[in-house]
Amino acid sequence: MSGLKVFNTLTSKKEDFVPLKAGKVNLYSCGPTVYDLSHLGHARKEINFDVIQRYLRFSGYDLTYVRNITDIDDKIINRAREIDERTEKLARRFTFTFWKDMDALNVAPPDMEPRATEYIKPMMTFVEELIKKGHAYVSEGDVYFDVLSFKSYGKLRKQSIEDLLHGARDQVRSQSELKEIKKNPVDFALWKSAPQSEMGWESPWGWGRPGWHLECSTMIKHALGVTIDIHGGGEDLIFPHHENEIAQSEALHDGESLAKYWLHNSFVQVDAEKMSKSLGNFQTIQSVLANYSPDTVRLFVLQTHYRSPIEFSADSVEAAKAGTARLLRAARFAKDDDAHSSVRNNGKAHKYLTSNHPCLQSLRDDGEAGDVIRKLHADFVESMDNDFNTPQAISALFAVADLIFSSKDENLAAKYAAGLKAYAGVLGLTLTDTGKMIDSDTGAQLVERLLDLRDAARANKDYKQSDQIRDTLQALGIKVMDVKGGRAQWEKE
Repeated sequence: MSGLKVFNTLTSKKEDFVPLKAGKVNLYSCGPTVYDLSHLGHARKEINFDVIQRYLRFSGYDLTYVRNITDIDDKIINRAREIDERTEKLARRFTFTFWKDMDALNVAPPDMEPRATEYIKPMMTFVEELIKKGHAYVSEGDVYFDVLSFKSYGKLRKQSIEDLLHGARDQVRSQSELKEIKKNPVDFALWKSAPQSEMGWESPWGWGRPGWHLECSTMIKHALGVTIDIHGGGEDLIFPHHENEIAQSEALHDGESLAKYWLHNSFVQVDAEKMSKSLGNFQTIQSVLANYSPDTVRLFVLQTHYRSPIEFSADSVEAAKAGTARLLRAARFAKDDDAHSSVRNNGKAHKYLTSNHPCLQSLRDDGEAGDVIRKLHADFVESMDNDFNTPQAISALFAVADLIFSSKDENLAAKYAAGLKAYAGVLGLTLTDTGKMIDSDTGAQLVERLLDLRDAARANKDYKQSDQIRDTLQALGIKVMDVKGGRAQWEKE
């Protein structure tokens, strides 16, 4: 196993990573609330945790990675009301767009992806048990967690209960109303009453829906168990979301820890402000990918350590684009028919590369080339073992790229490039040469242009050229159908 060290938000220090069970790791990260298109801030979180899970697998751990989908929440209900769409339909629609965005960014799917609406009954049981233990109370159809009953509340954020005056997302009721029905201002909702006209479920406390914090605690318990190795998400979730998860989970389980390590990534910023929908300063993933390759977006994210903020600007993304182009030029030296080609097949197919992969081991053992690959391996592992220091790991990739460009030996350059692509794959970089790819719109226009040339040939009675164009398109899987007295039609077979 690795000598991995991680920065634990709970203890505010870097610690040796020692899983609860030797060789096995349970990782949970908070996924999206699906009420709108995902933006670059969401992309950063997902790319960071994708790299974390890839590196844990690379290091030899038997990993179970769980990322949830919040598909019931006030934000979803309010958004559905705004655009006059059924709540369930809106949540389902934006779940699919999230999946599409993640696939485009080469973010590998988690091992499990529970949705909140699949766990309503277990959530009710969770709340009932908290009430029985004296950690929760019912008030006018809502159920609240009694924060004062959990003495270590605030330990994740390092603040006392007196300093924490807000503990839940906006509810249907106003804050002035909530003052009258909560024991303490810091108490947060486990179950929210709702009008019968809104999406909800019948519960022992009436019609309503679960609180946001309750959802993750319940899904973690049922998917992974009482205590997990790593819990993560964006740093905006430290309080109140993760603080409240700790309180309700550890109160229910008599003080047993919810997670041993807490990892949080920082924000993407625009003019020193967090990128968010509420501020209106966000770039959707789809809009960014319309102008930049997935590898460029990943490099833009990973060139900054996950715990440091990133400033988004045209210049910063263009710099990442230039860096991606340099790595791509170096990767082109690899030979597709060499003995190590299977090592590089861990990108879009979401196959995970492990440190002891036979082909990767053979690269490290390969004479003069092996010296370079062994150094790359040592530098890469040293960087990633230091709290997933992707900027340093990327520097190691660029060092190999420099050697490729300066090498006078084509075979050596090819082996260096094979190693470069393999280790880049651990960061989810495909280094795919998109310069030779044609999008569907461009392809359709080319087909139309060939049909124009075919029409001209037929008009000139040059049937040989006309047939050659038809046969060429046919060989490419494009069926040409002549229409009497009109323009030929085509379709992809």
